[in-house]
Parts: sequence; structure tokens; C-alpha cells
Amino acid sequence: MAYEDEIEQKISGSTYDECRKKLFDLYGKDFRITNKTVEWKQGGFLYLKKKPVTVVTYVVNHQKSYSSDNGRFMYSDKASEEEQLARNREAILQSQNNVLMTKQISEMNKNLEELKYEMSQKLNNLAGSVQEKHESIQKIEDMLDENEFSLSFIKMIEEKIRNDFSLEQLDNFDLVERRVVDWIGESISVARESVFRPPHVYIIVGPTGVGKTTTLVKLAAQFVKGYAQNHEGRRPAICFITTDTMRVGAMEQLERWGKHMESRVYKAERAEDLKTLYDENRANMDAIFIDTSGFSPNDATHIAQMKLLLEVPGMNPDIYLAFTAGTKARDLQNIMQNYEPFGYKSVIVTKCDESEQFGNVISVLYEKHKSISYFTHGQVASRDISKANVIDFLIRLENFKVDRVHIEDKFGDDR
Repeated sequence: MAYEDEIEQKISGSTYDECRKKLFDLYGKDFRITNKTVEWKQGGFLYLKKKPVTVVTYVVNHQKSYSSDNGRFMYSDKASEEEQLARNREAILQSQNNVLMTKQISEMNKNLEELKYEMSQKLNNLAGSVQEKHESIQKIEDMLDENEFSLSFIKMIEEKIRNDFSLEQLDNFDLVERRVVDWIGESISVARESVFRPPHVYIIVGPTGVGKTTTLVKLAAQFVKGYAQNHEGRRPAICFITTDTMRVGAMEQLERWGKHMESRVYKAERAEDLKTLYDENRANMDAIFIDTSGFSPNDATHIAQMKLLLEVPGMNPDIYLAFTAGTKARDLQNIMQNYEPFGYKSVIVTKCDESEQFGNVISVLYEKHKSISYFTHGQVASRDISKANVIDFLIRLENFKVDRVHIEDKFGDDR
């Protein structure tokens, strides 16, 4: 039954459920069905058969009022708590589906790349002496593999060698090695510092166990130091907010650091809490540092929930993805793909003192077109973090002869 000020409309479909789906796609939940009937229409070959068609009569909810303050129509009745929860569930499911889909696509691309590389290797072996791999190429490939570069990165370097060197030049291994080091350096993108209007909001996301809280404190310590240098020794106003409700002692750990740095520490369990804390502190803080929970990169549901929690209007955060230096290349691919919805612009590589090979990091950052901002190494917040630079990556290459003077001249501006 329609009320006096409501206009009835009709929509048809093969079934009642199909009609409801069409209405939901058009109006969401803002419709009400007043009647349904089944009609028989001509169909089939030469229109000799009749088929049933469901016809649904409906009205669109128009319970809106006009607000003279902002000149926009507003709903007079707020969504119920159940409706809000339903919307959140839908957003989480959609985000979860997106994460799973991108993961599957990434996995397929990875498998295709590896298959392509294996086929190329077999074709090279079958081609005989004409296509036989030069000793210098094989040696470079072995060295890259020892440094844990990915197969696709090694293949890219091999193709560059084949395209850039003659057979005579390939006999000069020192020349090839020097050029390969340059190519590796050129593949590394170091993030440039951006200027943010106060407060500068820092957020670190990433899997559990990578040291996000400690790294956040290190960022804060570096911010305080840099601010004092640029403002005649004046100490900046900063605060910490933790959204980590999963890890035991997360709040206490931040409070210890906050006391040491003379900074307030707050806790936000819901998106509403975070918005309130941001609104209360935005006017009197130079920087806000937000700690997050750590989840498995395959835990799409909790990752999506955390993304919703961090979506505060107007906050414009500087988001970093953190992962450990020793993470395998395939796992890095998965981590970076599944945290892509956060829109992080660069990464922080943690626990660099616990790893000796960095080819995995270089490979995946290159393949994902991401830049790196910081290295961390050790537990001392005041000193165990440094801005990333190409030279630090190159001097860690094992078994490569690295001309320090040459790479300083070529990549020194990245310091």
C-alpha cells in the first residue's frame, strides 16, 4: 500500500528475487514493495509459447527534509545501528573480495613469469651453441641468485646484458659487473620528503611482528630532532594514538615512550574514537603518530576493518608499509599486494641488522613500482633508523665488486 505522497512505480523480471536485486542496485535500501503479480507474456520460437514474468510495484522512500544551513537534502531518520553494521559488513566484504582477487591475479602473473623464464631457459639450452649462455651472463645470474633477487628481476638484467653488450664486451667481466651494479642502483626508488600542513599524521601498517610500534617511535624521535634543528631548538607538540587492540601490552609500550618524549598517548578502538581524538588534537599538534594492529597478510577481513577504522575525513595521513628485510620475495609480493588498499606511498624496511641479502627487497619494490623511505636496525629509538639511499643497498651486494667512488658520484644525491 502506498501513502498519499508516494508515487508507485513498476519493475519486471523473471523472478521476484531478480526484481528485488534490480531495485537494490538502483536505490539501495530506500524502496518499499507494495505489490507483486505474475503476468504471462508471449515468448519462445515465433512467439508461440507464453512465459511467466513477475511484475513488482514499489515506491521510493522520500522521507527527506531540506536543510537551509547547507542547502542539501538530508534524511530525517538516521540509519539504525543494524543498517550501519550492515553497511560496514558490505564494505568489509567488498574490500575482502578485492584483496582476494588482486592476490589471485598477482599469483597468476607470478606463475606466468616463472613459467616464461623456465621456458626461455629451456629454449636457450635447445638452441645449441648459437644461443649458448655466455660465461659472464651465467656468472652474473648466479651472483644475483645468491643475493636473493627474484627470477623476473634476474631475467630483466639478463636481457639488458644481451641488448647492451657485444660478444667481445662480454669477455670483459669487470665491465659487465660494473654496469649491472649501475642497473641495480637505477632500479631503486628512494622516496622524497613531502611537506605536510600541521599536523603531520604518520601511520605505519604491516604484518604482525615487523616492529611497527618501535618503528613509529623511531619516526617520532627523528621528527622531534629535525623539528628542533629547524626551529631554533623549540620542541614540537606531538602525541601518539594506538588502534592496536590485539597485542597485549601495546598501550603500555607506547605510554613508556610517550612519557620519555613528554607526549600524550591515546587509545582508539573504533573509527569514531579516532575521529574524535584527531579533531581534539589537530589544532594544537605539530605531528600525530598512529600505531596499528598487525595481522597476517592473508587476513583480508581484519585488514579491511582496519582500513575502515583509519578513514577519518580530512586527516590526510602519511602512510608507510613496514616489513622485515629477511622476508622472502614471494611473501613480500603478497604483503605489498594485500596492503595496497591503504594507499601507502613508500615502505620502511625493518630489522636490517638481521639480514645480509637485500635482493628480495630491491626486486619486489622494482616490480611493484614502490619507493623506500627508511631502514631500521636495532632497538635504540634515538638512532637506529636512517633515511634510505641507493648506496647503502649497493654496498650490501654480496660477491659484487662495487666501486664506491663511482656509485657515490652516480647516486650520491639520493642520500
